[in-house]
Amino acid sequence: MQYFRNIETEQSKRDARWNAARTLADCDAYMAIEAQRMGAHGFEFIRQPQHRLRGPSWLRGATASVQEHYRYAREIMNIRDEDQLYA
Repeated sequence: MQYFRNIETEQSKRDARWNAARTLADCDAYMAIEAQRMGAHGFEFIRQPQHRLRGPSWLRGATASVQEHYRYAREIMNIRDEDQLYA
């Protein structure tokens, strides 16, 4: 029988975190982590070389989407802009 050792994907790690959530605070923490992760992926997506040819309106829309992910994460964690050094 063939089996694999220590195979963990990002999806399985997220599933494990979600399945371990027992309270609403755990759910909020999970959602905040996911929102920040998606925001980070968005920044990397914007920086890809093929997107340099797109226009300024596309860049404004993509940047606004990334900012909304981070805003949502701050909202979940009850962090105001005044609480952050770089907001």
